[in-house]
Amino acid sequence: MSKTVIKFENVSKKYNLGYMNLSGFRDYVSQIVNYITGTPDSLSSKSEDFYALKNINFEVKQGEAIGVVGPNGAGKSTILKLLANTIEPTSGKIITDGKISALIELGAGFHHELTGRENIYLYGSIMGLKRKEIHEKFDSIVAFAELEQFIDTPIKHYSSGMYARLGFAVAIHVNPDILLIDEVLAVGDMNFRKKCYEKLYEILSREHTTIVFVSHDIYRVQALCKKTLFINKGCIQKIGHTPEVISYYENEMNKAMILKELKPQEKRWGTGEVRITDIHLSDSAGKKTDTFKTGCSIGITINYYAARKVNSPDFRFVIQTIDGIWLICARSADCGTGISSIEGNGTVKCFFESLPLLQNIYVISIYIGSMDSQIDYDVWPNAVRFNVTAYHDNEKDYLSAYKGLINLPVKIMHHSDCV
Repeated sequence: MSKTVIKFENVSKKYNLGYMNLSGFRDYVSQIVNYITGTPDSLSSKSEDFYALKNINFEVKQGEAIGVVGPNGAGKSTILKLLANTIEPTSGKIITDGKISALIELGAGFHHELTGRENIYLYGSIMGLKRKEIHEKFDSIVAFAELEQFIDTPIKHYSSGMYARLGFAVAIHVNPDILLIDEVLAVGDMNFRKKCYEKLYEILSREHTTIVFVSHDIYRVQALCKKTLFINKGCIQKIGHTPEVISYYENEMNKAMILKELKPQEKRWGTGEVRITDIHLSDSAGKKTDTFKTGCSIGITINYYAARKVNSPDFRFVIQTIDGIWLICARSADCGTGISSIEGNGTVKCFFESLPLLQNIYVISIYIGSMDSQIDYDVWPNAVRFNVTAYHDNEKDYLSAYKGLINLPVKIMHHSDCV
C-alpha cells in the first residue's frame, strides 16, 4: 500500500489586511503631519483578517497526481506555497515526506543576474544535488529546455517562455519525490507544453513521484490527475475522483456565472441597424426548453428588427463551451438558404437535427453582420445557455477528458490472426 507523502491537518493561512482611515487628500496631509510631529492618533488605521485557507484537511499518496482547481483567489497557489515552504501556515500542521521541487512562478529559485548555466547549478545545489550530479544532468536539462544558444546569457534577458522552459527542465531533472506545478506552463509555446505533459505522464508511470497540479485547464487536469481537490474561498468544496469533482466544479462555476448578470451594453455590440429582439431554444416538437440529450435535435429561433433595408446579411449561430471554446459555427450563407435582404421585423431559425455534444453546459452566441464580416450589425455573446445530458438515463452525468465534448458516429473493428 502506498505511503502518505503529503498531509494537511486543519491548516489555515491568515493575512492581516491593513489600510489607512483616510477620506480625502486633506485628511491624508493631516495624518502625515501628525505622524511627523508625533501627535496622538496619527495615521489611524483599520485592519481585518483574511483567510486564504481555513481548516484545510487532505492527504496525497506516493505516486499520485492530484489536481487543484478553483476560481481566482480561491487559495490554490497558497497550498503550493505552503508545500514549497515559501510561506508558513498560521495554524495547523503540514507533513511532507521526500524532496520537493516546485515550479510555481516564473523565475522562482533563480537569480536574474546569473546565466542559465549558473542558475542550473544554483537550483540543483538548493535541491541538495552534488556538483557531480548536476554536471551529469546538465546536458539533458539544456536539451529539454531547448536553450543551448542562450545558456550562457543572464536570465534577466530571457522571455517568459524561456523562463518556463528552463524552470520546468530543472524541476523535473532533480528527481523530486514531490513535484509542484502551477499555471506557469501556460506561458510556454504549444510544442513545449506538449513535451512537458508527455514528460509528466512518463514520470507518473514510474509510480514514485507525486504531482500536485494547479490549473484552470480542467481537461488537462482530467487527463493528468485521477484525484482532484476543488477549493473556493479558502475552503475545500469537494475532493475525490477527478471526473466527479470536475463535474461538481463546473456546475458550481456555471451557477455563479449565470447568477452574475451583466448589463446589456456590456454584453452586445454592433451598429444597431439590425437588432435581435428575442431568442429561444426548442426541441424537435417545438417545445421551448434549455435541456437536451446527446444526439437529439435542437432549434434556435431569433426574432430581429432591421431599421432599414440590409442586403445580404449573414446570420451566425456559434455554440461554445462555458469558457469560450468554439465548437460549432452555423452560417446562413453556408446552408444553401442565403438571405437576400431584410427589413423590419423578421425571424430566423437554426435547426441542428442531431446535437453532437456530450453532457455539459454550453452557450450560444449570435452574430448578425455583413457577408464579408466588415460590418457588425448585432453581436450577442453568450446570448443563451443550455444543458446537454446523457442520452441514456443510467449514464453517469459527469465530464471526462477521455470522453471529450463531441459525439460522432464511429465504428471500431478488430481483426486478429490469433486462434
